[in-house]
Amino acid sequence: MRFFLILLFSLALAAPAAAQPESPDPQPYVAACEAGDGFACNYAYGLLQRADRSFWQSEGAIALLLRGCEVGSDRSCWIFERINEPNPYDDVRYDRPVYLPVALSGCEGGSTMACWQAAGFLETGSEAEREQAAALSRRSCERGFADGCARLADVLVSLGRDPLDAHRGACYGNRPGRMRKQGDCEAVCDEGDAAACVELALMFERGRDGAQTMRRNARRADELFRRACDLGSQQACGH
Repeated sequence: MRFFLILLFSLALAAPAAAQPESPDPQPYVAACEAGDGFACNYAYGLLQRADRSFWQSEGAIALLLRGCEVGSDRSCWIFERINEPNPYDDVRYDRPVYLPVALSGCEGGSTMACWQAAGFLETGSEAEREQAAALSRRSCERGFADGCARLADVLVSLGRDPLDAHRGACYGNRPGRMRKQGDCEAVCDEGDAAACVELALMFERGRDGAQTMRRNARRADELFRRACDLGSQQACGH
């Protein structure tokens, strides 16, 4: 009984639970987004989505993300690569007159995804457009985005140039995106690059090519590990 009396007394003295703080007003962030603040675009999007779970499918959401991408927010540009359904972004993402100017601006603002996206509109065009695609994808690649390197390799092949360095960047890239890298790693491994052979072996062992699935092949993985070991990879020798 004494224990329960102490417990009741303690509860009576305890401060009431703090109320959950209200979310900030999103409108100042919307205004900052319109003024060119990419972080504000994403923050406003998050606040409005918290208040309305269906906001992400609205025209208002798309407008915030377009502005965010336009000023160089990688996060905003990435959302336009959504692959799951429902997908309210594809109609805008693949509308060249609408999205290409946004991606070009975002690339200038520092978004590696925007550079890659802009290059995608141009990589099958005229020679002049493919030259522009090469420059854009090279910027994406040099900033560390593996998909930029993979796209650069494709464009260089179409221009009749050596794509090996771009294949290498795609294979080694530590920021994989949507594009498959198996072909890039195969090209570099065939040139006697031990690290590329290891990357390729891991793909076959795990059944993963970056963000993509692929068929596992333990025998092929073992062959590649042995080759990489012969080429001097201690990682492969100890695998």
